[in-house]
Formats: sequence, C-alpha cells, structure tokens
Amino acid sequence: MIAACESMALTDGKPGADMDLERRISHQLAETNRPGLKRLAVKVSGGHVTLRGCVASFHEKQIAIQACRVLTSLDRLIDAVEVAAAN
Repeated sequence: MIAACESMALTDGKPGADMDLERRISHQLAETNRPGLKRLAVKVSGGHVTLRGCVASFHEKQIAIQACRVLTSLDRLIDAVEVAAAN
C-alpha cells in the first residue's frame, strides 16, 4: 500500500498526471496566440478536464475545444466555456 502511494506524486493535492495534463493543456491554449484562450481556467481531476471562462466568439470556443482534444478525448472534457454576448 505504501508503494502505491509513493508512486503517486502529489502536488497541491493532485496526482502528478493531473498536474501534467493541466500544464500541457494550458500550454496548448497559449500556443494558439489568442489572448482570450490564455485566460481560460483549466482544471484536471482524475483525468477529467474542465475548461472554464469566457471567450469573444463561438469560433474561439471551438479553437479552445480543439486545442484540448489534442491531449484528451471529448468524453473526458467538461466544456464550461461561455461566449460573450455581442453588444
């Protein structure tokens, strides 16, 4: 049992794999060079990704989802991204 616990690197209470996936998705969003996507919150728990925040257009939301799909499957993605209302 101790060996199983030691194999799970914990950082801020999260397993190392979750922290790594969170970091990689945040990096992938930043690589899009769209400021709105850099501000999205990425949380990973048990391999499930939650993407949260507000973007300027539906197109930006789709770009964010596609960026996540590179690293995780859609069935593990919780899309909580909102599109800002047009003025």
